[in-house]
Amino acid sequence: MNKSYVLLLAFTAFLVLASCALMAPQTEGQAENGVVVSETVSADTTLATVPPKPTIRLTQAELEKYAYEIGLDPRQALTEDQKIQIDKRRKLRLLERALDSHKERQQYSKVLPWLKSDDEKLDYLSIPSIEGRQAWINKNKIWARQKELKNYVEVMESQDIAVGMPLDYVRKSWGEPTHIEVSGNPIYKNERWKYLKQVSTPQGYRQEQRLVYFEGGRVVGWETE
Repeated sequence: MNKSYVLLLAFTAFLVLASCALMAPQTEGQAENGVVVSETVSADTTLATVPPKPTIRLTQAELEKYAYEIGLDPRQALTEDQKIQIDKRRKLRLLERALDSHKERQQYSKVLPWLKSDDEKLDYLSIPSIEGRQAWINKNKIWARQKELKNYVEVMESQDIAVGMPLDYVRKSWGEPTHIEVSGNPIYKNERWKYLKQVSTPQGYRQEQRLVYFEGGRVVGWETE
């Protein structure tokens, strides 16, 4: 076999291999012009879904008791969000009752008037130690909220009351109540004060009854009868 014939066979083999390479299909992730590409998207790819809200299960007695506490009427149809609020109140009362030392109850009693919602109270009470709760108080600058009392000074001086007013300010504004009713542990200051006032009318003086409701030592509402 001469040398020219061998070179011809080698060149022919090279051309065959080159053409096979050009015809081979490109696979997923293979580089094209220096960039890795992917031709297909997995059929298993799914959109993330928002998990459903947990179902709130309350006994009828719990539903009625805690709904009335937060100003809801359990005889009406309640939304899921309202049921969540009721359940938070139930959990709050359980945690309050779980405070088993005088020191714990005293600490909670002092900070309670400055906590603005059941969520804050639950955050505080969910901390297992007195030291941890004190750190939470400091971190959230709870004591700085006492400066808000200046907003009630003018109301108090005009012998009126307002939602959020501390009970000692109500006492300064309206005087000593005729009767005080306490709900639960007195240290938590959930109270109803009754006032009997003589008011002037075109027909003369008549007795008027005023009821003031406190939660955590702050006014949450009142009514006149």
